[in-house]
Amino acid sequence: MKWTRGMILPLLGTILLALAACQPITPRLATATAQAQMPSTPTPESLVLPAPASTAIPTAQPQAAVATNPRLTVWINETSPEHRQALNQMAADFSEMHQIDVELMLVAPSLLPKLMETAVISDAFSLPDIVLHPIEYTVGWAERGILDTAVTHEVVDAIGRDTFNPEALTLVESNGLTAAIPSDAYPQIVVYRADWVEELGLAVPDNPAAMLALAEASAAIGPLVSGFVIPTESNLTTTHQAFEQIAQAYGCQLIDEKGEVLILEPACQSALDFYFEIVHNYSPTGVQTDTSARNAYLAGRTGLIISSPSILPALAGLNDDALPRCAECGTDSNYLAQNSGVITHVMGDGTLAQASNLSEMTYLGITSAAERETAVAFATYWFNEGYADWLAVESERKVPLRWGAAEQPRQFIDGWGDQPLTAAGPSLRELYGDTLVGQLREAASLSSRWGLAQGQGGLVAALNEELTLSVTLQEMLSGYFSPGQTLTEAYARIVDLIPNYSYDIDVNPDS
Repeated sequence: MKWTRGMILPLLGTILLALAACQPITPRLATATAQAQMPSTPTPESLVLPAPASTAIPTAQPQAAVATNPRLTVWINETSPEHRQALNQMAADFSEMHQIDVELMLVAPSLLPKLMETAVISDAFSLPDIVLHPIEYTVGWAERGILDTAVTHEVVDAIGRDTFNPEALTLVESNGLTAAIPSDAYPQIVVYRADWVEELGLAVPDNPAAMLALAEASAAIGPLVSGFVIPTESNLTTTHQAFEQIAQAYGCQLIDEKGEVLILEPACQSALDFYFEIVHNYSPTGVQTDTSARNAYLAGRTGLIISSPSILPALAGLNDDALPRCAECGTDSNYLAQNSGVITHVMGDGTLAQASNLSEMTYLGITSAAERETAVAFATYWFNEGYADWLAVESERKVPLRWGAAEQPRQFIDGWGDQPLTAAGPSLRELYGDTLVGQLREAASLSSRWGLAQGQGGLVAALNEELTLSVTLQEMLSGYFSPGQTLTEAYARIVDLIPNYSYDIDVNPDS
């Protein structure tokens, strides 16, 4: 049965509160303090857009039952007003084309896994038909039967398998089938004050030594300036992602193809030691978020952050909610855009060191609850008539994973970077040039995410749903574990997520 908005929303609130109450309590006072200070997350709102009624004048006929249109429920992991406006128009266009009513629900990314879990275990709350979601969950949801891989595989073939980024397809294979359809991606980036690097005679901070040197020099500029700011809050997947890129730069892998967890390897300890040193010594006190990192950089209070490309328009003064406030920005709102460096790859230390990047990829999933015909129609619309409209909203973090159509094989990917960042504003290319646009585009398309290439997507989903590494890292930074104890604690928690784990070793987190 399909529930209406008025029926679903109160139920969601009750269920989510109950789920939150059932979570284990961990001794992380700093996290609890930060959570108490955060504004509450609004309950997701749904909007039903019925297909337009015919304007033809009917002739007199005997009274008959009124036919109803099929209905499609779509969850989208974006909540900004700009996304809502674009999605409403896309849903209306689709409804008019196909005579299918669309119920949109915009879901905060942090709520998405819990809502999906609730839909799976609840008899009263249904799965959506379509869900736009990050790659972390794709294979795990497919393995649990949440996503319909057979239908999805056929849709990709029908749209044109060779029009998609091939790696994005390979990363989400499940039992030989495509688990979800690659939509768009962005690379995690290191942003630094290039003017400070030049003035201080430092190297570009693309390796641990150079990052530490800039962090130390930045912190010495003044009492309100820190050297390095990244998200460290345990409730954020970006806390995990910031460490994951650093770890892979050292050659640290989470798990291998056999299913053996590798987090205790020396390369992982080296990565964690560097992570602890730079955050503990040069980051502001207290837990940090993506927003606090962005704000510190915009205010000229740090020389180095890890971020998504969403900061790039803000550096140029194009985000009214986050304007540059550095000392030099008062007379030149474009100062930070002109005096910041952007890095997509970081090189670690040691014999296993490699240039590492991290791409966050977004997928359109067809769930096992979907009616086949309506879901296929929407997915086909999304990647054809609606695709350009979707990519145009906050385009700085939407590198297309469908490169083009059969008749124009690169129309989407080659055009990325040329969309205006605001209604009448400059494009990313106009602000930052061809070189950076090319670097971002390449880095978004190629990414060696932990566990996916090894066929361990189920574990990756569980880690992100439980925020296992984010919690463990934040606990270390709050003083509950030393860096030496942290990996054994992380190992124990990771192994606990793997049924019938065969490679367990005796570890003592307190040793």
